[in-house]
Amino acid sequence: MTVYERNPTLRRAALAIHGYDCTVCGFNFEKVYGEYAAGYIHVHHVVPVSERDEEIQVNPETDLVPVCANCHAVIHRKRSETVSIEKMKDMIGAQK
Repeated sequence: MTVYERNPTLRRAALAIHGYDCTVCGFNFEKVYGEYAAGYIHVHHVVPVSERDEEIQVNPETDLVPVCANCHAVIHRKRSETVSIEKMKDMIGAQK
């Protein structure tokens, strides 16, 4: 079994760059739930760690994006396919 470690320093850097709004749908936990949810958001690897053949230096500006829990669940819904941020935006855009 392969274990992937998440780096809290890279997470903080990504959130400092991108903020706390979901990259896909714009949802912000603090705006909806108030102070209790301030700072809550998932951070998604644009290219999943499990799909990389080798270890890379992760760039928090280009390799990590904030996504809400719902969008993150849909992105990884099927093991055979990780849905891209662009495709997710198209999917929810088609529903509006």
